[in-house]
Amino acid sequence: MQIGELCSREVIVVRPEEPLAEAAREMLQQHVGAVVVVETKDGRTRPVGILTDRDVVCRQIERQADLFTLTVADVMTPDPLTVEENGGVAEAIERMSARNVRRAPVVNADGELIGIVTFDDLLPVLAEQLGALAKLIGTQPQCERRRS
Repeated sequence: MQIGELCSREVIVVRPEEPLAEAAREMLQQHVGAVVVVETKDGRTRPVGILTDRDVVCRQIERQADLFTLTVADVMTPDPLTVEENGGVAEAIERMSARNVRRAPVVNADGELIGIVTFDDLLPVLAEQLGALAKLIGTQPQCERRRS
């Protein structure tokens, strides 16, 4: 299965120059723990960062700044891991694990944002594949011991 088949196509996006308080309010209203930070160049919308609820709290405290004085760019994680829509589940899990992230923007071949995938999206697929493997193993005949 390809990532493009199971990613969420409804992605909440913000701009780097947007006030952090507005982005945090949008996350709260939409009931999401992360938004993708995008820039549009030559008519193409590309991810340039990711902003999580953890980024908002931790980086605001690190900066010892008022939430209302910061922009998204001040606290976002720049250069987010992206996965291509035609990539496989195993590859996405491996790349996300290597970068220690739970979510990744999904892009097309041109690098344009088309969705977002999370570990929560990948786990059911992985569980189904492991279940199929276990079933296969369970149906295999066991070797009989040779008697001498």
